[in-house]
This record gives sequence, structure tokens and C-alpha cells, in this order.
Amino acid sequence: MLTNLKIQGFRCFRDVDVPLKPLTVLIGPNDTGKSSFLDATLLLRRGDAKFDLRNVYRSGVNGELTVAARTANGNLHTYSWVKAAGGNRVSRESELRPSSLQWFQLPSNGIATECVGFGVSEREMLPLGEQGENVAAFLDHLLRADLNRFLSFSEALSTHVPGLDKLLIETPSADKRRVDFVIDDGFQIEAARSSVGVRLLLFFLSLAFHPNPPDVILLEEPENGIHPRRLAEVMDLLRKLTKGELGGHPAQVILTTHSPYLLDLVDLETDQVLVFQREDDGSRSVQPANKERIQEFFDGFMLGEVWYNAQEAGLVGEATP
Repeated sequence: MLTNLKIQGFRCFRDVDVPLKPLTVLIGPNDTGKSSFLDATLLLRRGDAKFDLRNVYRSGVNGELTVAARTANGNLHTYSWVKAAGGNRVSRESELRPSSLQWFQLPSNGIATECVGFGVSEREMLPLGEQGENVAAFLDHLLRADLNRFLSFSEALSTHVPGLDKLLIETPSADKRRVDFVIDDGFQIEAARSSVGVRLLLFFLSLAFHPNPPDVILLEEPENGIHPRRLAEVMDLLRKLTKGELGGHPAQVILTTHSPYLLDLVDLETDQVLVFQREDDGSRSVQPANKERIQEFFDGFMLGEVWYNAQEAGLVGEATP
């Protein structure tokens, strides 16, 4: 787990240094750097990024870019670029394994429910795909190699989807895998014909039940396509993922959101909320939400209500001494 992230000279961030928790939620208006924060984290992943001067704050006028993350066991992972007289220099220290840090941005019209099956080289990590495009292959693998986990997954899906009797994995061709549902006492349909919300739930359940989930999961706006009431189910799955209650081991989740309904489901006692704002000089700042300030001025209100009504400024700043 990453316990701290420091960003200097990356895109819109001049100097940011913030603590992280197992579930960390990034909030703020559009164009305040939330996605750039996730992109900076990806620089710590081995072999992931090629240097691009456009990623340097104000195109390199200060000549330095650094991203550093501390883990729970005390290890420090860094990526840096320095503009030097003898030529630009990129260096990395203690890079994260590519499989240990994964970024997901799900389509707002739902994930694909048919794909090519996993090859031999993929069967250890079982990649779900950045847009959830490999869920059918993942479930096919569970059915063949981990039946108990597949049955637990199917049971959990049934509790979230009224009318679902059975989950099937079909093979429309030798290399393809497809998710089908049996609903309403025996009627079989392709999962692609189900609602966007149900198909997105397929992904979140796959992530939660993954036998080897990424250590750190970066997730863009999980509320997209999800009914506000069903968002509580998604957040429950993500919280169980951070505790390792369903999957193979605990995983850290860092997500962006524009939904006050999602923020209502966050607990500042255990979770982290990072508030993004644009400064007068054009740089972006990142501050943890101030639990004491919120309790003092907004006691009795849910966190999403505070954000919606008092905006970002209501979540940060100092409480009365």
C-alpha cells in the first residue's frame, strides 16, 4: 500500500505532498488535476512511461520533475527527470511491478461481456483490462480453475441482480468467451443485453473476487452508469477489496469522483479524501479533508452534502483552536 505521494513539477502540480489510505477519494471541480494525480502515480510503474516534456510543470521551465511514493513497509519508489547541461536525465528507483499498479476507466455504456480467452502468459495475473474488457475471460478461468470462487461470485451476483437465476460462460467460437445470464425461471440471454449498471457490477465483482488483485488500483469515476442507490453496493465491494474479504489479498483503491452520493459513503475515520483546487498562479493544490473542521461546522450533515453546499473550501482549512 502507498502511504504517501509526493509530486513536484508534474503537469499542473508544482509541489504536492499528501498522505494516502487504503481507500482514498479524489474530489474537486473539472480541470483541477485529479486525473493527472493518477497519471503521476503511474510513472512509478516499471516500463510504463516514456518521458514527455509536456508532462513537466510549465514545459520544463524549472527543469525538474519528481514523483515519489512511500509504502507501508517503508520502501520508497521514485521517478525523476532533471534538465541538465549534458542532456536530460531520467531515473527510477525501486519501480513498482507493472501488475502491482493498475488503472481502470470503465465505459459509461458498460463493459464488454465477450472477449478472447486468456492465453498461457495471462493466466497468472488474469488482467481484467483497463476498460473491463476481459471479464468474460476472467470468469471462464474461474469456472475452469477455481470453481469455489466462481460459485461464490455467482451467488454474490445473484444478490445484486434481482431475477438472476444463474451465470453461464458460453464459447461462441473456439477462442471466444461470453457471459450469459439465466433469468426469470429459465430464460437465457447474453449479458450484453442487460443494463449498463448490471454489466458494470460484473466488473466490480470481478475486481473484488480477484484471486490476485493489483496492490494499488486507480479508478476513474466509478459512479458513471450506476444508479445512486446501487452506488452503495459498489462502494461496499471496493471497501471489501481494501480489506481482502473477497479477493486473494487486500488492495488499495484510489478513485476520482464527481458524485456527492459517493462521498456520503466515505468514512473519514478510516478513509482519505483529497480535495483538489486551482490556485491563482494556475497550479493545483491538493489537501486532505479536515475531519475536525467538518465536525465543528457541519455536524449532522453527510459528507456529500457538505461538499455540494459548502464546496471544496468547506472541506479544508483549519478548525477553531
